[in-house]
Amino acid sequence: MTSSSTLLSRTQPHFALRPLALLIATLPCAFAVAQTADTPVTNLSPVSVTATRTEKTIDDLPPSVTTTDRTSLDANFVDNFSELGKLVPGIDVNYSGRYGFTDVNIRGLQGNRVLMMVDGIRLPETFEFNGRDSRVGQDLVDFSSLSAIDIVRGPGSTLYGSSALAGIVGLRTLNPGDILKPGQQLGALAKTDYNGADRSFGLNAALAGRLSDRTEWLLQLGQRKGHEIDNNGTNDSQTGARTKSDPQDYTRQNALLKLQHSFAGGHKLGLTGEWFHKQSNTSLYSERTSSVLNSDAYDRQDRKRISLEYDYVSPDAGNWIDSASARIYHQQFESNQHRYQVRTTAADYQREGRYEQSTNGFSGQVVKRFGGPITQQWIVGGELYRNEFTEFAAGKPAISTINVRTMPDTTNTQAGMFISNELGFAGGRFTLTPGLRYDHYNIKPEIDSVLAGQIANGSGSTPAKQSDSRFSPKLAANWQVNPWAQAFAQYAHGFRAPSVLEVNGQFTNSNLYTLIPNPALKPETSKGWELGTRLGDQRLGGSLTVFDTRYKNFIEMGTLSPTDPAYIPGYQYAVYQYQNVQAARIYGSEAAAHVQLATNWRLEGFVAWMQGQNETSNTWLNSVPSMKTSVALSYTQQQWGGQVRVTAAKAHDKNASASNFAAPGYGIVDLSAWWKPIRDVRVSVGVYNLFDQTYWNGTDTLTLSSSVALAGRYTLPSRNVRASLAWQF
Repeated sequence: MTSSSTLLSRTQPHFALRPLALLIATLPCAFAVAQTADTPVTNLSPVSVTATRTEKTIDDLPPSVTTTDRTSLDANFVDNFSELGKLVPGIDVNYSGRYGFTDVNIRGLQGNRVLMMVDGIRLPETFEFNGRDSRVGQDLVDFSSLSAIDIVRGPGSTLYGSSALAGIVGLRTLNPGDILKPGQQLGALAKTDYNGADRSFGLNAALAGRLSDRTEWLLQLGQRKGHEIDNNGTNDSQTGARTKSDPQDYTRQNALLKLQHSFAGGHKLGLTGEWFHKQSNTSLYSERTSSVLNSDAYDRQDRKRISLEYDYVSPDAGNWIDSASARIYHQQFESNQHRYQVRTTAADYQREGRYEQSTNGFSGQVVKRFGGPITQQWIVGGELYRNEFTEFAAGKPAISTINVRTMPDTTNTQAGMFISNELGFAGGRFTLTPGLRYDHYNIKPEIDSVLAGQIANGSGSTPAKQSDSRFSPKLAANWQVNPWAQAFAQYAHGFRAPSVLEVNGQFTNSNLYTLIPNPALKPETSKGWELGTRLGDQRLGGSLTVFDTRYKNFIEMGTLSPTDPAYIPGYQYAVYQYQNVQAARIYGSEAAAHVQLATNWRLEGFVAWMQGQNETSNTWLNSVPSMKTSVALSYTQQQWGGQVRVTAAKAHDKNASASNFAAPGYGIVDLSAWWKPIRDVRVSVGVYNLFDQTYWNGTDTLTLSSSVALAGRYTLPSRNVRASLAWQF
């Protein structure tokens, strides 16, 4: 067994800044080299549809907007959110053993502060209650079904309302046009891959066709089977001292069906059905103690969605409306997480967390453009959606803390309306875009027989209704200084309605501790500014963004003191309640650069730095990651290519408490290569964490004590090999 000090000595904190230094040192000579490259760069700028709710190329958007297309996802072996943080600045992803990759972190905020969407439809909310078998994260879409991922860093509430406080992740699924080549009546894509990080195999197939000149369809199926992450923990015992990942088998499956018909006059109607399923079996060796002789978990989650989509693009310039879209949808999500134990006090000890969210919704918008000396593009739209939540904590043997509701069955109705106008001056070289959105939410709990019993026996309280509304304004400016330089500026408000758990969550464990509701909880709001510039072109260029966002009524679970009005005496450990933190702040900067060094060589990278503070208690915000950089050198020919990528981060040493574990800095190297042996066939292989570094994601260890006895349990994948074979025909 390797000691904790040996584990820490394998990391290289000083290595964290080397990629940035390399990037900066390379740029001066890169300018000269780029000027002499004799082959033109023909890469087309990706198109984002999330940032402005209309199609715009990345070159016309602030640097805080990125789009990762299917080609880039495949080239970088991105089959979940974990690898995305190496491609996009300001993004981190949390990993949580049994539950996998749970939350996307954008600029230091995560969970329900990040709006997750698939095809413009909100994904289920995150849900977690400590000490219970219930954790719903954001990993609810199979990446094999995606055509692109749009990420907007910074408040997006003016267009998307609640939950876009930190940013937006817009997932776009495949369309028939992504598979069909020009003139084809039938097209297909087949792919199989292996990921050594969790020893998983994936199989994905998509088939698309044309029923007529106007009607297209697509069927996509995917499956992945794997195991626990092979981390760099060293204790492989079947006890609570274990630091290797607990053994796990998992299966992830999805199905996507689309039917689309184009009508004369620019109208298009689509029908989409989507199904996502994942389940896992975990041997929880790390939970074994002298009283817990065995512990196993079975977790299952299912998401189903059906949606009807309408899109319109005017064939003529003089019509009343230039474009419009509408979505009506139903989404059903079910989570069942079960833990089986053998204890010295109970041979059959079980705990089960059931959580369901059913959503019905509608969204729509219209776009109208006006010419003249000052051009205008008006976007007016809105959405209405209704979430129905149910949660139940079951188990045996029967005691007072099970067969109860941690939160009441609740209906949460939210409605929003927005308006935005992009004003163009000087032939479009300067644009000014004001925007405003109004949101209203209404939380309506239900007292069923289960909750009524809790209220009657004193272990529960009557839940409260809550409703509120907010205006979220924004003002953005874009100045095309010359063909090689753009400047951006934005001031925006953000907004997030409190969740049902935060308002009406309640749980009592005998006389040990209790969670009490907070019907007076206020929505979180933010005010932030952002300045940025984009320089150069696809051959040589870069971007720089600085931002500063201040938050009001930040929601965190707090421990009440005897002087708090809501405090309840008689509990041995604590009285918990979600409360508003009066003021918090996150500020930082992001820089990216790229250069075509020669005909086939390209260097690109980014660095992201940010800090966050609870200005009420004058402490650091744990969820804000440390500075991270990623630099990639690529070589590409028509038939083959390769890449070396270095990703590094500083130590996560700015924690709210000195007793928290400070994850050391790290630097890891990934190698990958691809080859097209014949037309339409692509073979890819990669070695990740080439030098087998022991490293941590600092936002994964927020609850870990500064004692490093169990630190190895939180380490990320050791050296591993990945490979894929894809065929599109």
